Amino acid sequence: MIPEPRTVTMLLDHWPVRALAATLGLDEGAFAASPVLPPLWHWLYFLTATHRSDTGVDGHPVGPASAGDEMPARRVFASARLSVERPLRIGLPARQSESVVRTRETRGKSGALRIVTSEYRYFQDDELCICEQRDIIYRQPAADPPAVAARPAPVAGESLAVDYSEEFTPDAVMLFRFSALTFNAHRIHYDQGYAQGREGYRERVVHGPLVAILLGELFRKRLSAPVRRFEFRAHHPLFVDEPIRLTAATAADHTRLQALDPTGAMAMEAGVW
Repeated sequence: MIPEPRTVTMLLDHWPVRALAATLGLDEGAFAASPVLPPLWHWLYFLTATHRSDTGVDGHPVGPASAGDEMPARRVFASARLSVERPLRIGLPARQSESVVRTRETRGKSGALRIVTSEYRYFQDDELCICEQRDIIYRQPAADPPAVAARPAPVAGESLAVDYSEEFTPDAVMLFRFSALTFNAHRIHYDQGYAQGREGYRERVVHGPLVAILLGELFRKRLSAPVRRFEFRAHHPLFVDEPIRLTAATAADHTRLQALDPTGAMAMEAGVW
């Protein structure tokens, strides 16, 4: 059963922006002086307040709201694509519409997978500002706790001539605060025992949206041009207290971004136009 489309209206108040800026170690004053919401920061708003009784042992919602039917809600935010008609403005009301546009069944190394693509449209003053599609992968939990996984094999990718880069090391406090700001209760981000013992990760996992925002900030700090399109795809997890190298390379009509793990393997790739 596919969930019914929903529409939510809310005020884009300043506090979540100030809180994320503080979490990332950015200058809060610069955000207070500008009414424009940075690209991807709309993920701080329109959050679903899942009731405690509807939350599974992993921290995710359970039941129809999570995957469209009874499939257990073990999920990964795999990729997204968004186009910006005009930026959202802080301090004003905005409206979000959400609908599931397609689902696909497949199989992976861990078994059956369901890929759910949802579309989100954001409006202010009845004008479309952002259109976004997100791909969420749902998978069945393992019957027994898996062994802690080894570091994944490097993702083969094109070697890019890097124009600029920086190193960033997310710590446990940052992961906890980002979970709170996005109302994401998935325990892999803050519960070390659960991440290792139940889901087989080496350590607590850095949120995919957090990595995408860091890549967006790398671009935004260097160029003042407005973002018209942004897309990203996650390849493998990054972990707490391990340095991430964020890189940018200018292509013909856009900037190519990568997040590299400590071995130099590509954990996420993105493009911004």
